Formats: sequence, structure tokens, C-alpha cells
Amino acid sequence: MIGFVVNPVAGNGKGKRAWESIEPVVKGLGAVFSVRETSGEGEAEKLAKQLIQKEGVNKIIAVGGDGTVHGVLNGIYQSGQACKFGLVPAGSGNDFARAHGIVRDPFVAVERILSEKEERRIDLLLMNGRIAANSIGAGFDAQVAKAAESAKYKTWLNRCGLGRLAYPISVLLELRTFRPANLSLQVDGQTIDKTGVWLVTAANIANYGGGMKICPMAVADDGLADLCVISNASRAELLRAFLKVYTGTHVTHPKVSFYRGRQIKIETAVPLMVHADGEVIGETPVQVDILPGQQVILV
Repeated sequence: MIGFVVNPVAGNGKGKRAWESIEPVVKGLGAVFSVRETSGEGEAEKLAKQLIQKEGVNKIIAVGGDGTVHGVLNGIYQSGQACKFGLVPAGSGNDFARAHGIVRDPFVAVERILSEKEERRIDLLLMNGRIAANSIGAGFDAQVAKAAESAKYKTWLNRCGLGRLAYPISVLLELRTFRPANLSLQVDGQTIDKTGVWLVTAANIANYGGGMKICPMAVADDGLADLCVISNASRAELLRAFLKVYTGTHVTHPKVSFYRGRQIKIETAVPLMVHADGEVIGETPVQVDILPGQQVILV
């Protein structure tokens, strides 16, 4: 039994259009399936959990973007049952799809998933009972993620097929007001103190924010989280570092540090906003643990 969780408003309606185009294909392949459409924040998680626990699905295909991926995978995790995951990309950033080589063409994507041509196990990040597939970040990037998600210009950009530009625009706008904080970071028991920290990101994949290579060496199946910390940088230096993130060349920037570990604790002198896969979920202090090989995905 297959479950579909469709976010009709993902990518400014791209999710709805993608589902309408692939539904006949799914039926034509003779698949037995149940479909649910999200109607608001938190719906993807609830619907995924219901599909598993009440309808007995053992495979869920999300039609949407990274927010839908985040919700569905949390629903699978909260269900406490094994369930394979597939994605038909229909968002504005599509970082999960980019990281795992999932094709953008909805017809090809759904056919590959249903045929189960390739599956792999990936790690997940756990924080406060919630999981993330892409990254967990505290500080400036969380503030930017919140601004980008609620910005009116994101809707306009999505209509023009330029949704991935919402993040860099939000970077420029939030740069004026964010205040860096002192940080105590523990990585597998080793304490690292930093002053003037703009952001700390624990990444499971290389990219976030619509293709920015925040941790270029991160891979989703090595049992480790890669961390990027930007500290003691002026606003001009931070902006230069962000421009380099698109190519991953910020790794040589003197204000950027990298670490790797299985358990990360983040404490700050003042509370900083925290996001998981671009969804704001709390404030520091937080602990992040890697869950090795937690989820089977179909690509």
C-alpha cells in the first residue's frame, strides 16, 4: 500500500500541478494508493503518521518541497514503524532532491519510486524529539529561513520560477538587524568556545537555502554531521562568505570553521533562533544527535 502526501501550495502551486499530472500515471501503473493533501502548517507530519498507523502504508511519496519532506519524515519517525520514502520534487529550493540526485521531472521521479529501482539508507538528525533530513541551524540562517518563508517576494519569485532567490534576498534584508552571540559548542564531548557567532549549522547534506553549499563535504550516509560556524566577522565579511557558499569556496574563509561529529550541543549567551530543514522550531540551547541509517529512501 502506497501513501501520497501532496502539498498543493508548494512552489506556488507546483505541488498541485505535479500531482494532477502524475495521478493518471500512478493509476495506469496499477498502484494501490491513498492520497492526502496538506491544508496548513504541520499537516504533512500528521497525515504521514495517519497513513502508516491507520491505513497500513509501507511507502510514502511526498509531492512538494523541503518543508513537505521535513513534515513527512517526521511523521514516519513519530509513527515508530518502518516506511520507505520517496519524493516528487515540487518546491522552490528542493535541496533534498538536489542532494540525493532525485530527478525534477515528476513523471520520471514517480516511475522510479514505484519501480523501486534504487533505494538507500540515509542518516537523520535528531533534536528535541524531532528529526531533520537536511540540516539544523542556529542563529542568522534560522532568522533568514523564517524571513524567507513568510516573505511576500517569495510568492512573486515562485511565480517567475525564481523561488530559490528568496533566501539570498532575505540574507541581505536580515543582515541589518541580526546581532551575533557568544557560543559554546560541544562536538562528541570536545568543547569549542566561539565569540561573535553569526551561525552554526549541523548538516546532513552539502546544500541548503536552495543550493548553497554550506557544508560541501557532508554526505547523508556516513554517520556524522558536518558543522559550519561563522564567527567574528563583520557584516561585509559575512556577506562575502555567503557569496562564496554557492560554490563551496567559503571553506578557506578565515572566519569560517568546520567540525564533524555524532553528538553536538549548542549553547549561546543569548537565545538564538533554531531551524530544522528551514522550519523554525525553537531556540538555543539544543542538542543534535545523528541517527545512522535511520531512513530508507527511494530515488
